[in-house]
Amino acid sequence: MPITGKIIKLTKPYWPRVFAGIVLSLLVSGITAAIAWAVKPALDEIFADKKYEYLKLFPAGIFLLFALKGALNFGQNYLMKSAGMKLVRDMRNKLYSHVLSLPVGYFTKESSGVIISRIMYDAEMLRGLISDIIKAFVLEVPTIIFLMGLAFYRSWSLTLMILALLPLIAYSTRKIGKGVKKRRKEAQRKLSFLTQKVGESILGLRIIKVFTRENTRSGNFMDENQRYYREMLRVERFKEFTKLIIEIITGLGIAVILWYGGNMVAKNVLTPGDFASIIVAIYMIFSPTRKIGEAYTTLQEIRASIERVDTLLDVHQEESGKIRVGHFKDSIKFDNVSFAYPGRQSSVLKDVDLEIRQGEIIAIVGQSGVGKSTLVDMVPGFHKPSKGQITVDGTDINEVELLSLRKQIGIVSQDIMLFNDTVRENIGFGREGASEDEIIEAARLSHADEFIQELPEKYDTVIGERGLKLSGGQKQRIAIARAILKNPPVLILDEATSSLDSVSEAIVQEALEKLMKGRTTIVIAHRLSTIKNANRIVVLDKGKIVDIGTHEELISRNSTYMKLYNAFAHA
Repeated sequence: MPITGKIIKLTKPYWPRVFAGIVLSLLVSGITAAIAWAVKPALDEIFADKKYEYLKLFPAGIFLLFALKGALNFGQNYLMKSAGMKLVRDMRNKLYSHVLSLPVGYFTKESSGVIISRIMYDAEMLRGLISDIIKAFVLEVPTIIFLMGLAFYRSWSLTLMILALLPLIAYSTRKIGKGVKKRRKEAQRKLSFLTQKVGESILGLRIIKVFTRENTRSGNFMDENQRYYREMLRVERFKEFTKLIIEIITGLGIAVILWYGGNMVAKNVLTPGDFASIIVAIYMIFSPTRKIGEAYTTLQEIRASIERVDTLLDVHQEESGKIRVGHFKDSIKFDNVSFAYPGRQSSVLKDVDLEIRQGEIIAIVGQSGVGKSTLVDMVPGFHKPSKGQITVDGTDINEVELLSLRKQIGIVSQDIMLFNDTVRENIGFGREGASEDEIIEAARLSHADEFIQELPEKYDTVIGERGLKLSGGQKQRIAIARAILKNPPVLILDEATSSLDSVSEAIVQEALEKLMKGRTTIVIAHRLSTIKNANRIVVLDKGKIVDIGTHEELISRNSTYMKLYNAFAHA
């Protein structure tokens, strides 16, 4: 879509404010021309004709015109800028909602820094579409037209000489604008790297400190920051060079007026009032021309942001079926399922056949990297099969409404995600609208209530980003409480007790066993207790299921399982 069409589409919801701003801009343009017009009668009648009685009225008239112009300018500036801020607000909302609707696989190939940069920085740049670009053209173009009309009326020959310089301004601005766009895109790319490094460093601060890599990380950041600084310096150099060219051409234009127009006054072709009026008009023409040139340069910067925003919005949202599933009652089946991550040739899972029946506990074991987490991530539809079919109660997961499917599932994972909010909000995240008593009961069942009561503000304590104010075991119990509160028929436990000491593990394991009763539970585990209590154990090796059975069956017949079991026993 051409940039003009894109601007119209983006700004369409704000046209009422923009239109009101345009009306005020036209009035401002008219008053600007009126000020230039008033110069001739002031000079010719007051001074040339010696009508000094108008000396009292003329300054008052000029003051009123400037005051009115200022008031109208205030109105149109407010309208344009508020419309620009609305555009930024709505675009950020749209981008954030869009990101939440993207498939999980997208985030394995795009960095968080890039996504954050597009939501925060690129969306902010769009403000200039209305407050800078549209404003410049609707205010300055009419001003130029009015002033050119006045200048032509006073002396068409002198005005034509000056207008011959305007194409030079347009050509220079266009040429430099292309460089601005290119450099701005590169600067935004480098800014996303910076954003990512800051985020990684904050979340990984303990690792950085324990491996004493502060200087290394700081040096890397300084290098990236220097690259960003250089790119932004190039952008500013291009922008300021545009202003320099316009100032030089403006000076040339004024010099031509003074030389050629002065000769016309000397030959009585023009009156001093006409000459002064033309000087004011032409000078006023170059000022809005400069602003339009700057607006065009800004447009090139904004085009880079628009392209980056469009790239994110063009990513297809998560595909969801339309069939709603009720309370899980039968089974989840994997039928010859294979899966490969986008852009990779090798499959993580290969020809998986598995039926998980309602109410049973399934343990999945295997060496790291064999596809255990990928397998369980396919149950809530985070990944879709590259080959084969997954059914829930007989319905193909591709046809199931994902919202209704995920309402049936609770997850407690090894990678605990807590929010920078209160304990209450983090547990309550498990079920919208949960009461205070239900949240506290969930905390008691997960044995989290005992340490919550010792926190400074108990359930109102803010736990920091990703729960940094809590120990690993405390974070895990908060996550378990969240799953308990949801009360789902299907439970996925991905190393749910991995961060607990032996005492805490025994307490939480007891809570988990109560939670698991009557539920379909899929467990990725290294703990012997969890494995032994499973109805069936699935042994994965190199993405394939190599055996399924009870602990007693597998220990007697499967060498791979025996090695894993011995490793767990000595862990």
